[in-house]
Amino acid sequence: MPAPLSSLITVPARDLSAALADGSAASRRCLRQWLALVPDPRKRAGRWHPLEFILALAVCAFTAAGHDSPTAIAEWAAGCSRQTLLILGGRPDPLTGRTWPPSTRTFRRVFGKISADAFNQALYDYLEAMPAGGLPSAARREREQRRAAAAAREPAVPGLLPQAAADGKTARGAVRPDGSQVHLLSAYHVTEERTMAQREVDARTNEIPELGPMLKGLNLDGMVITADALHGQRETARMITEDLHAHYLLFIKANQPSLLNAVMTRLAGTDAEFADAAWIQEGKGHGRREKRTIRTAPATGIDWPHAAQVLRIRRDSGPTAGPWASKEIAYGITSLPESLASPRHLAVYARQHWTIENKEHYVRDVTFREDAQKTRTGNQPNAHAGIRNLVIGTFRKKGHANIASARRYYGRDDQRILTLYGYT
Repeated sequence: MPAPLSSLITVPARDLSAALADGSAASRRCLRQWLALVPDPRKRAGRWHPLEFILALAVCAFTAAGHDSPTAIAEWAAGCSRQTLLILGGRPDPLTGRTWPPSTRTFRRVFGKISADAFNQALYDYLEAMPAGGLPSAARREREQRRAAAAAREPAVPGLLPQAAADGKTARGAVRPDGSQVHLLSAYHVTEERTMAQREVDARTNEIPELGPMLKGLNLDGMVITADALHGQRETARMITEDLHAHYLLFIKANQPSLLNAVMTRLAGTDAEFADAAWIQEGKGHGRREKRTIRTAPATGIDWPHAAQVLRIRRDSGPTAGPWASKEIAYGITSLPESLASPRHLAVYARQHWTIENKEHYVRDVTFREDAQKTRTGNQPNAHAGIRNLVIGTFRKKGHANIASARRYYGRDDQRILTLYGYT
């Protein structure tokens, strides 16, 4: 596992990041200021390229379509003009005046040794402080059209709290020396469509003990934290409510048999009995129709930290014409009281949890071909996934709806990428 951030720098990086966030607008806009917070793992002897120069080149290369590996990063850097290399922090040769880009070997070595925790923290803090706006006109029109279509399908629900979803993803192509695959747990800000944190899960453990350390450095006051059934643990529920001062919505399965039986018993009955505590939504799309029914009940008598309500979600699906073909039932428990979350609110939170799959994991797989990458040495898989999350979050914050199209747009001109990350 990467070394803890506190052992690498004398001043906590989150304090330094807070200072940048409170500083001038120019400091917040420029990625270089945030990359400078990352400790350099190399020995002083033999260094030529500044660390923030190497990191900035990798971020810019990932932003342009088709540069998803160390070799491709080096190729993109080799094609940059001298002016671009200088702006990104390259060092000119005192004898020839030329500015040389790093080699593939340099990119592999640096990202293999770098503290992925410190690097990801700098990226996500920069993303949080980045001002929105500045979208090209053509992309702005596409975004507005998509938002209008989405609003027509599902009108906005008033009274929703900000939401963050926690879920893990395995990098299929990254295999450790012991044969295990690299697994990354991340927290995704559903409301703002950006990754907030990421943590590599050691092969000797699982996501459960890593969730707390990942979330504790984040400002989650008053937010709703959703997680799948793996995290349906008493300590997780206590930590979210008492330590983070947030609310939880956890899905429940057979890994908690006593809790599941209690929830099922509390929610047993006919639809008529739950008529005043239910919400039904139907829709059509992708050649099928779907109906979601949620019923809720107070968590009275259920021994679970800060439990306020329990819920049951039934999903019926089938062809656009004809009978329902399949049925799925899921159970959950939440600390949200009825005064803060009606059945309709809980239905939205539960459905929006899967935004982390659709807008982060899926995009990394399909647009960035993450699972096809064989990069596996040291911290490279974790750090590269952090860059992908930064690029996706930056595009969404600027208003881009199509990530693949945005990569092609910025890849046609280095200056667009420099402007995107505040380099002038």
